[in-house]
Amino acid sequence: MDSPVGRLLLRLTGVGLLAVAVVALVAPRPVITPFRWPVVVVGVVAVVAVALVARLPRWLERGWVPAAVAVLGGVIAAAMGLAGQYAYGWDARVVMDLARILHSGQPLPDWGIDYLSLYPNNLPLLAIDQWGHAVAEQVGLPADEVLIGLSAVCVGVTLYAVHDLVVRVAGRGPALAAQLATLVLVATSPWMAVPYTDLYAMPFVTGAAALAARALAPGRREVRIVLWGLSILAMTVAYALKTTPVVMVIAVAVAVLVAVFDSQQHLDRRAAGLAACAAGLVVFSVLAVAVPTVAQNASGADTSRLRADVSPSPLWWLANGSNEKTSDTGVTNYGTYSREMVEAIEGLDPSGMDAYAREFLADRWAERGLAGTAAFYANKLAWNWGDGMFSAWVEGGDSRPGLMPPATGAVAVTQEVNGLHGQWYPLRAELAQSLWIAVLLLGGVGLLRVPYRREIVLLAVTVLGIAAFTLLFQGRARYLLAFVPIVVALAGMVHGSLPRLRRHGSPTVRG
Repeated sequence: MDSPVGRLLLRLTGVGLLAVAVVALVAPRPVITPFRWPVVVVGVVAVVAVALVARLPRWLERGWVPAAVAVLGGVIAAAMGLAGQYAYGWDARVVMDLARILHSGQPLPDWGIDYLSLYPNNLPLLAIDQWGHAVAEQVGLPADEVLIGLSAVCVGVTLYAVHDLVVRVAGRGPALAAQLATLVLVATSPWMAVPYTDLYAMPFVTGAAALAARALAPGRREVRIVLWGLSILAMTVAYALKTTPVVMVIAVAVAVLVAVFDSQQHLDRRAAGLAACAAGLVVFSVLAVAVPTVAQNASGADTSRLRADVSPSPLWWLANGSNEKTSDTGVTNYGTYSREMVEAIEGLDPSGMDAYAREFLADRWAERGLAGTAAFYANKLAWNWGDGMFSAWVEGGDSRPGLMPPATGAVAVTQEVNGLHGQWYPLRAELAQSLWIAVLLLGGVGLLRVPYRREIVLLAVTVLGIAAFTLLFQGRARYLLAFVPIVVALAGMVHGSLPRLRRHGSPTVRG
């Protein structure tokens, strides 16, 4: 099978990954962590060299290894989250406080009504946080610790889904490497200490991709239908938790359309494939209404008190994605949260919000022009993709010192390594940055050389989708966190197309 369109999508994704990786190496856009360039470069060279020459030891070829790595990753994630707890703020704290109020039997306060009217997408998170409070009461633990455990389970499931994505395409060695890279980038992240939707959505994003990849492969029709159904359900849950997974729906539709025309099939088979794609979109559309409604009901909030006309319109989010501001520390933020823009639409109906957004976009165009607008979005793309810590410690006032409680032993060590003001945090962040850039480089080079394959197109279009979403709308590196396993799995899938530095004839173990 072959597809010129599929190969074009692979090459386009490869060029994009290479571009952001090179910029991150030679002209990085400043983030909250002041990376030392020589350390990052040495780290990237080391990771790339290992990826090109390393071979899988025979004792790691056994079938139990992927599951063991997934469990280990979940344990590490729980340990890092529990040891790294701190007094986080922003939306995560607001929703957690609202859940505590509802769990105590009190109604939503007026400020809670205002918040959820503005951000109704956080109602599913409110339901999860309420569940955390209920379980915590039963087992005698703080709600945060219960939810850290839930996040750890999400990481474990994600790690096994990464293996499933890679192993059938590239073999056990790249699959294990992809698991370990995901473990380092996600399971050891400071984000493990914060109960938020990025981690909750992650297994559904990666799991949906794994199920869809299996459904795209040849096999029994009945099995493929079940796999498609499960994939659509997983995508719907991910979408209910976060908006960004909507790009997966588009990616699956594109991958199916490419697959329908990637071989000399009879007209009736192509028609059946197109009909199946349309049916899948209809099913998703229905579930995309039903699942969030179930989550909203589970939240315990009196949604009848919420005001539907105060939530920002899509055009406002597009305008918000075009704003630019520089912090007191000299870090330029591209298209991130703007309190001024939120306050500007208070009291406006949707048409008024759209009018404000159009005026804001027109002002940015008049201010920047064509060249300046292109430069802004190029900088935004590089900034979003150039932070291997994925905006850790950026939200709200989380970067302030003193948010971590006094500690001794292993907890104190974790704070020194993972805390923004810890002694070893700069080096720890530089190593994560090196790994992330190396993943982007390897994935980019591999995509420029890899032959067409349906599963690879699926992940490549997903990466293009999240890149486009974060480019156009409000975004920062944290918005990529739920898709990090997809990017790593994509790099693992194309590993076999990388230039070989080892002897010819080295065995590749396939699953």
